[in-house]
Amino acid sequence: MIVTILKHHFTETWALFMFIHQFISSETVPFLIFNRRNCLRPACLFSHTIVSDCVSPGRAEALVKYYFEKLRKKYEESDLQDIVRAIVEEIHGAGYNLGYRSLHEKLKTVYHLNVKRDTVYLILSIADPEGISDRRARRLRRRQFNSRGPNFVWSFDGYDKIKVFGFPIHGCIDGYSRKILWLVAATTNNDPRVTAHRYLKTVKKLRCVPTMGRSDCGGENTLIGSLQICLRSKHDDRLAGPKSYYAGTSTKNQRIESFWGHLRKHSMDYWIQFFKCMEERGLFDGSEMHKKCMQFCFGHLIQKDLDESRLLWNKHLIRKQSSRGVIHGRPFTLYHLPEKYGSKDYRKPVGPDVVDRLLRKYTKEPQLYDPLIAEVAHTLIPDLTIPVDTEDPCSCTKSSCI
Repeated sequence: MIVTILKHHFTETWALFMFIHQFISSETVPFLIFNRRNCLRPACLFSHTIVSDCVSPGRAEALVKYYFEKLRKKYEESDLQDIVRAIVEEIHGAGYNLGYRSLHEKLKTVYHLNVKRDTVYLILSIADPEGISDRRARRLRRRQFNSRGPNFVWSFDGYDKIKVFGFPIHGCIDGYSRKILWLVAATTNNDPRVTAHRYLKTVKKLRCVPTMGRSDCGGENTLIGSLQICLRSKHDDRLAGPKSYYAGTSTKNQRIESFWGHLRKHSMDYWIQFFKCMEERGLFDGSEMHKKCMQFCFGHLIQKDLDESRLLWNKHLIRKQSSRGVIHGRPFTLYHLPEKYGSKDYRKPVGPDVVDRLLRKYTKEPQLYDPLIAEVAHTLIPDLTIPVDTEDPCSCTKSSCI
């Protein structure tokens, strides 16, 4: 191969370039250009008419050999099996969300593999076509929550978006069917005895306990966890006793956390805006007395909306999703007829007498408002009636506040 060593002067420095004969046409003569320190610089094509003094042949030959080896390593890919093995390892590991550009850089940096970007894309399109389509649609792949059947997992949690106005809410959802088992407002959801009362009332009504209970690490659910373990202690399955209750982070309590977003959209956002409007007009100052008055005036209205939201949710249709393995149907039907969907009921029987004793001894019935406030209100206004509908003349509306 003919190689010409050229020295070309630019405005401030000398540049070094080289071309390999196999990558250019036969009419072009490959050459090198050096800077003032005879250091190697990136290759670039210049007209062969720009010719100056040549460096020594020995120096030129050494540089040509060095750069030929460097380019050989640059353009020659690593073994295909090593490349595929590394990509598959990333797909099933922490790099499963990486695009082909990021994965290409990781293969070079972490695995020290020489591979072209097009090769990485081709292997990804074969090994992980769903990942490519998800990234193209800018969708993040999330872990799917799966439950074996109704009453296998109950998820408990509190809703605090209107707690600042005096209305803490507590709810429970079945993990398989997504049926809301209870959704109640009370003067508090921090007292474990209050939330445990609703749990035991539901257990008594259904005459069963779930295989497992699940909640976050909040203190309001501690007594529910103890009662769940107690009621499951006499069963002989592998999840009996302490394994029947799990307290973890809110992000892992997916079913009930997801429902809170629907609840706000369907009914609670109305009350949030209404109460904020009252606060802006000076009708509510956040004091305990104002909260107790709010509970007396609006408690029944909010519970009515919660009951309606629960009813509508349990009857709504969960659509089939081709991209996710979600059980579709109506929560009420999924809960009571699991055999229709290839599942079974995982309820664990419990005696009603035991539940009654636990209710009397360890729980406290929730209240919508303080009875003392109601007594004072009826003393001041003997013919006072508590509104049970937003259309009631005795009640306020959002429009009147605005």
